[in-house]
Amino acid sequence: MDGSVAHPTGPARPTRLTLADGALRREGRPYFAAGFNYHPSQAGCAYWHKWDPEVLDADFRRMAELGFNTVRFFVFWADFEPAEGVYDAEKTGRLRELARIAERHGLYCLPSVLTIWMNGQRFDPDWRRGRDLWHDETMVERQRAFVEHVAGVLRDAPNILAYDLGDEVIHVDSAASAALNPEQVRRWWALLAGAIRGADPAALVLQANEASAVTGGHAFRPENAGSLDLVGLHGFPVWTPFHIEAVDSVKASSFVPYLVRRGRADTAVLVDELGSYGCDEATAARYLRATAHSAFAAGAAGTAVWCWQDFTTEDKPYALRPNERFVGLVDADGRLKPAMDAYREFAARATGELAGFAPGPPAVGVFLPEADPGDAAYLATGGSGEAAAFYAHLLLQRAHLPYAFARPEALDRHALVVCPSVRHLSLPDQQRLRAYVAGGGTLLYTTGDLLHAFGGEDLFGIRIRDYTLDPAAVNSFTWQGIRYPVHRPPGQIPLLEAAGADVLAAFPCGAPVLTRHRHGQGTAYHLSAPLEEGINAPYRLEEAPWHLLYAGIARAVGIEPEITADEPAVETTVLHRGTERCAVVVNHAPATMRTTLRRADGAGAAARIATEVVLEPKGVRLVRWNA
Repeated sequence: MDGSVAHPTGPARPTRLTLADGALRREGRPYFAAGFNYHPSQAGCAYWHKWDPEVLDADFRRMAELGFNTVRFFVFWADFEPAEGVYDAEKTGRLRELARIAERHGLYCLPSVLTIWMNGQRFDPDWRRGRDLWHDETMVERQRAFVEHVAGVLRDAPNILAYDLGDEVIHVDSAASAALNPEQVRRWWALLAGAIRGADPAALVLQANEASAVTGGHAFRPENAGSLDLVGLHGFPVWTPFHIEAVDSVKASSFVPYLVRRGRADTAVLVDELGSYGCDEATAARYLRATAHSAFAAGAAGTAVWCWQDFTTEDKPYALRPNERFVGLVDADGRLKPAMDAYREFAARATGELAGFAPGPPAVGVFLPEADPGDAAYLATGGSGEAAAFYAHLLLQRAHLPYAFARPEALDRHALVVCPSVRHLSLPDQQRLRAYVAGGGTLLYTTGDLLHAFGGEDLFGIRIRDYTLDPAAVNSFTWQGIRYPVHRPPGQIPLLEAAGADVLAAFPCGAPVLTRHRHGQGTAYHLSAPLEEGINAPYRLEEAPWHLLYAGIARAVGIEPEITADEPAVETTVLHRGTERCAVVVNHAPATMRTTLRRADGAGAAARIATEVVLEPKGVRLVRWNA
């Protein structure tokens, strides 16, 4: 990869960006988008009506002077198409003018088209009259025509980063969007993306959703985004299903990087809403510093903080949700909050010394088998299983193991594949895992389901003997001198017996819990406990050194991290740029950490260079070397 740096120095004229290997590029060179979501402080969401180009000019100038390069703004559909099929010429002109003002200051624009949903309220065109955005053919055509209109207006602007088809548009009609199947979502995305590219052939297209695009059950997910260039993902620690204990907690600053890694299994990811709610200014600064660096290390193509400035307006939506007025990085009087210093430091690194660095080839893959569709009556497997994926991410991060979420057809890219807390295994996925192991791969498969997740005797060398309802019989196990408690929901607990597998650990009742079995050229480890899903409770992540189980099996496979830290709360993600290496070392803990970093020297993994570092709460260090 070309390691040269490309970032604005003053108001240089932008040129259209491209994508390669999940990253943005400008004129062939690496480019990272770092900026803000934007409404003017006094006008709020009414800025297309209360138009003041001098305010925009001053705000955009200050963004650029602070070292940022991107502004995300919102094209409220009701403002631009006040009557069905009729576009407002004055506001259309203002859209062109906004792009020109941003260009003057070297800022790229990320217009969110079809904006209806904002801060928990709808800004609906009066003429929609509740018609379904996806099933009503007239409404589908109006959307297609509108995005085409906006792209036509902006096609000659050199500073359009990408078009967002509709910010969190699923919430405009929650029941209707939830009812769409993957093929219907793919068709909708393809129709609107095609309309934009027809009007603006140089366009990149995304669609932005909050964390449910990964953690939820709807079909607006990265794996269905083949017609888009990238996806926008939002993650705020107060809104997750994962029992995040505080904005200052280890889990909080690890959540957005998790979303990035999940999305990057299928497409490029832009974190186009990043920030925190429900905390003071010092906590918000710490959170943003750790999260932004960790998201970059996970492979994000850019970040846009929510939001630029606190609001003085009391109009919709702030009359209903007044606390939304105070999450800017600039206060209403123009004072820079502490989070701005943290974000400036990050942006300078991401657009400067870190430009062109990207995640290296991951030794570990996390494979999430196809979920049970849930329509099998009493045979259905309960729950979503999403917690397992998040906690697998945390354990691998704490074990300092390089990993990525794995595509079904690409398991053989990884020396070790982890299938966390499996609830349901289809025959095609079972066959994929058998082929992967038979071809020489190593599998760690954790489960607690009695029937629907059993992977088969030939692969794992075990069989189900019976089940029990006594949790005390299977409440813990010890491996390599470490005792691991087992947490699982009430229900039938499988009791196994070896049928050719080596028993590495057993439950108190004597039934095997951790086994190892040779299958073809590879090895399959089976853990009869929902390890990852069982950690999904407040404060349970610190209850035991769960990550050491992952680390022990990785070591048995011969996987040694390039760099480690003594403290599991300290992330050490290694990025590559040619032969250069850079470890992004992030303290996810809210306390100061004194830890020793160890990395392999030229003599191999056995000989390691040790460096002691002190990391402030949520602090970051970069460690660079040449491979």
